[in-house]
Amino acid sequence: MLLIDGVKYELWTPSTEDELEQMVKEHAQDIFGEQSIYFDKKQKLKSLSGIGSIPDGYAISFQGMPCWYICEVELHTHPLYEHIVPQMTKFINGVKSLSSQREIINAFYGELNRDPFNGALVRSKIGSAEVYHFISDLISKPPILIIVIDQKTKELEEVCDSLPIEVKIVEFQTFTREGIGLPVHAHLFEPLYKPVISTKPELPPPPPPENSFEVALAPSCMKYYYIHIPKPSKDLFPNFKTTLELSTDIGLLQVGFNTDPDWGSYFQKDFAKWFKAHPELRQGDRVRITVLESMKQYRLEIVN
Repeated sequence: MLLIDGVKYELWTPSTEDELEQMVKEHAQDIFGEQSIYFDKKQKLKSLSGIGSIPDGYAISFQGMPCWYICEVELHTHPLYEHIVPQMTKFINGVKSLSSQREIINAFYGELNRDPFNGALVRSKIGSAEVYHFISDLISKPPILIIVIDQKTKELEEVCDSLPIEVKIVEFQTFTREGIGLPVHAHLFEPLYKPVISTKPELPPPPPPENSFEVALAPSCMKYYYIHIPKPSKDLFPNFKTTLELSTDIGLLQVGFNTDPDWGSYFQKDFAKWFKAHPELRQGDRVRITVLESMKQYRLEIVN
């Protein structure tokens, strides 16, 4: 069972191979990668009978180094040695034939000429190279055999390890929503490529505004509800006792400002409201004070 946000999904088993084939075709780019082209044999490659057994599909992938795949869709209920192994053997022997390779090359080339989108994708990847020449070079290299199956078995893995060609198994499972069935479903499989996760570069913090400065809070600040103005910044404030406007995250405050020969300059009177709104503040936390209107209005921010 698959549980998504409290909703139950049950494992669904396709009753026919065709049902699984349609799902693979629908999600081919999710399996092979966005930079890939999937050729479905039922619609596009009917003439490729020269290799003795027609696969369920082919794919060209540009995820990394270009490569090509022979795709076979199977159900785990099919007899392994009576059905799947003979199919794999025919594929392996068939692609060694030069006549079969020519058929595949011509079929791929013809299909790319008929499909402007996929043709443009290939041309964008190969640059100035000629498309037919690229396909010929690609098909001359061994393919990767892909077995898409609804349930992977240990026996199938052992058989694939013994074949004289690279074989990859994609376990493609489908879960349907409880009480609804196939119209609402989820697929579970491991793609043949590693998705590229793009991350935005971390931007440096913006410079502080002009006429601003930062103050580290001392323990007495939280106890007596005040913020001391450092001597280098005292010229940004009046040199007498007054009331100033302080723009804060809890609104505009009318805050008492005081000067003292021994203590220097500081905000204090009617300032408790702001401190009580920020019980998370601790010794060493920093705040920034910015001049909005000289000698009259200022802004107070907590520095993250």
